[in-house]
Amino acid sequence: MSSPTPAASGRLVTSTLLRTRSLRLAVPALTGLGAVYLVWSVFGDSRAALGQLALTRLPLYLGVVLVIIVLRALRWRIVLERLGIPLGLARLARLWLAGRAVGSLIPSATLAGEPVRAELLRSSGVPRATAAGAVALDRSLELVGNMIVGPAYIGTALVLGAGSRAGALLATAGALTGIATFAFVYLRSAQRRPALVALVAHAGLDRSRWLRALGRHAAPADEALQHLIAAHPGLVPSGIALSLAIECLQLGELAALFALFGLAVPLPLFLLSSVGIGVARVVPVTAALGSLEATQVGIFVLGGRTLALGLTVGLALRLAETLWILVGLACLAAETAAMAPARKRDGDDPA
Repeated sequence: MSSPTPAASGRLVTSTLLRTRSLRLAVPALTGLGAVYLVWSVFGDSRAALGQLALTRLPLYLGVVLVIIVLRALRWRIVLERLGIPLGLARLARLWLAGRAVGSLIPSATLAGEPVRAELLRSSGVPRATAAGAVALDRSLELVGNMIVGPAYIGTALVLGAGSRAGALLATAGALTGIATFAFVYLRSAQRRPALVALVAHAGLDRSRWLRALGRHAAPADEALQHLIAAHPGLVPSGIALSLAIECLQLGELAALFALFGLAVPLPLFLLSSVGIGVARVVPVTAALGSLEATQVGIFVLGGRTLALGLTVGLALRLAETLWILVGLACLAAETAAMAPARKRDGDDPA
């Protein structure tokens, strides 16, 4: 006779919840795509874009996205290796896609995906505090890249005659806030002082039920971060360099997506469109539904282009967003299914 151990029971609950949530979250992703298509199809000029699809450019788009995902997994693996946790790039890529999908669908500026990533790492045998610390540091490195390139794109667009000075100042203020947050976490961790605990308390993250898991593990994650930074001082510079490379490649991803749809977008609006994607994801709306499209329409209309072009760009981005959300949910479902053998092994108790 056998009975499940507490560890196996915990994994059973976790995998069941994650699998159920992944199926439930697929519904708004598909519903949102349908809603956007209905709005888009009302405008006859924008419907013509489907006739301009250049499917021969699809491999280029998928190839650029694949390189970006590999670089994201590589940055995360660098962090984990410093913690003595060897995991393959393919596995980490799947976990990143799973977390990204959940973070996109739960209104949290994609932060809700980080507890999922940490939980999936924990199911691989990584201690909870170490998993939380690794995810927090990887996210911080990503944030630094975002905050550096955002103002650069807006400033370039402004110089080229698009956008407004007020918008540039607002973006710069946001960038400085993000960089200051990272500096706060990094410097306090380097001084072996609690950083994430203070950040969670000041930001009130423990009041959100989606982010409460981050708050609960802030203290042990602080300890892991302090040890990591002290033992590997070169980790942060190399991680930031990878983040900047990813940001540059994301411009290539957007260019390949526009080429796939036969969209000719001037460079200033192209740069603003890239920034608009990031802004739309910060809005607390499921899958950035509506905010992604509205941001693009606003950018192109204010830039002197037609409403139809803005809607077409919005549809192209929505199609890409939905595709990768569904891929991420499939990865999440596969990961939770893979927990079953481990549960069975832990639950086996020979009579």
